[in-house]
Amino acid sequence: MTDPAHPNSFVGTIFLIGFIAFVLAMRFRRMRRGRRLRLEWLWVVPAIYGALAAWLLSISSPSPRIQVACAVAAVLGGLIGWQRARLVALSIDPDSHRLTQRESPWAMLLIVMVIALRLAARTFGDAQSGTWHVGVVAMTDILVAFAFGLLAIQRLVLWRRGTALLAAGRSG
Repeated sequence: MTDPAHPNSFVGTIFLIGFIAFVLAMRFRRMRRGRRLRLEWLWVVPAIYGALAAWLLSISSPSPRIQVACAVAAVLGGLIGWQRARLVALSIDPDSHRLTQRESPWAMLLIVMVIALRLAARTFGDAQSGTWHVGVVAMTDILVAFAFGLLAIQRLVLWRRGTALLAAGRSG
């Protein structure tokens, strides 16, 4: 049943689901091939996103309760990033001696689960926003902290694994 105040919300939801399915199908297709992993560039995304997150948190000046929620979200994001990085297969290409990565379907499933949780939280949050007294800016801060934790720890774990693999390849 559609909400009379938002008659296009069902169409928008169907469009969003279709778009996510299309993007995931393209990612699954590309997953079969290994991609070059450049260890020297792994710091760039967390640095840019960390600067963006710090800026967003500084302009919103969250309450202490939201700061704790952001810290918890960053830790949870870090745990998911750690698990996702563990699911990435790293190898050294025998022809070029370059480090390659290949994502596991389980890593993609983990991202799909995060997207589903986010959509569920959004729906639940919309219904309970008056009860919890959590605004849109606070929810954005929490999600930004979660994403930063995920990106930073995933990249750190990939860097550590890649460095160890290259060192082992050179010595043996």
